[in-house]
Amino acid sequence: MTRYELRMITGTRDIALWAAGEGGELRPVHVYGEHEQYPLTTDRYYTNLPNLFLDVLDLLDGNDAASDGEQIEAAAAGGKTVSLRNLAQRAAHAAADGSGNARRFKDARALWALMSNHVAVHVKRPDDEPIVDVRRTRNWKKNQPMRAVPVDPNAWFISSVYSRSNQRKNPVVVYRGIDAVFNALMGDLDETAAPVLASARDAISANLDYPTYADVAGALDDSNMLVFHNDRSFADWIRERSKEQDVIFPDTPAQVYAIPDPTVDEDDPAYLPAESTMTMSHLANVLAPRE
Repeated sequence: MTRYELRMITGTRDIALWAAGEGGELRPVHVYGEHEQYPLTTDRYYTNLPNLFLDVLDLLDGNDAASDGEQIEAAAAGGKTVSLRNLAQRAAHAAADGSGNARRFKDARALWALMSNHVAVHVKRPDDEPIVDVRRTRNWKKNQPMRAVPVDPNAWFISSVYSRSNQRKNPVVVYRGIDAVFNALMGDLDETAAPVLASARDAISANLDYPTYADVAGALDDSNMLVFHNDRSFADWIRERSKEQDVIFPDTPAQVYAIPDPTVDEDDPAYLPAESTMTMSHLANVLAPRE
């Protein structure tokens, strides 16, 4: 599920960037010397020199990583992984103690926040249209246009809509946000029992590396997973499809996984616990009460 790793080169302060290829396997694309690890250096824009932080942002923006070729593979092999977050913190410490060139480090103290905000603008899309055209040739295993796009971490992920044998009685499984997906799937498993999920979860917090929609559909084992970016669009879909009484009914059970909102009182009708079961029509009323 991860798109890249940063690995220390043994015996040096160099860092290798490994990026996922078309098949998902990680391959080394560049080794960054210390002079290429300055945060937000302007050299990139004037001389097109590599810069670790800017190159990672390019990768997270969906651009391909330019590879140096096979000559770096031997040098980049092995080595301990290091997180983008740790490198940003190291830059902040360097700026705080006055070391380095002042101009180069002018943004270092807020580097992690700057990078986090940059990525958040791209992945958090509350106003986007729902992803509901996910059947036949446009499912997540085939030609769904959004399959390689990093997920909106706050979206609703809806599973088991089309695969249930009894459309009225068998539950639809609903996840509010990517963290709810991780919590539900990992459950009582430890990180050694669910290494791919644990790695994908940690990649978000350590490397700002979000899984793609196809990754999440694969983890849920549902190539027809639906995605809604806000409560209103999900509630509207429930009401529209319930009237048709085909895919879902008003009394179809919904098994709901969420991260409880600490700002909402447990007695509030809008409160969703970590795990609950209710009818689809009730869930719609929780999310968007009728006026």
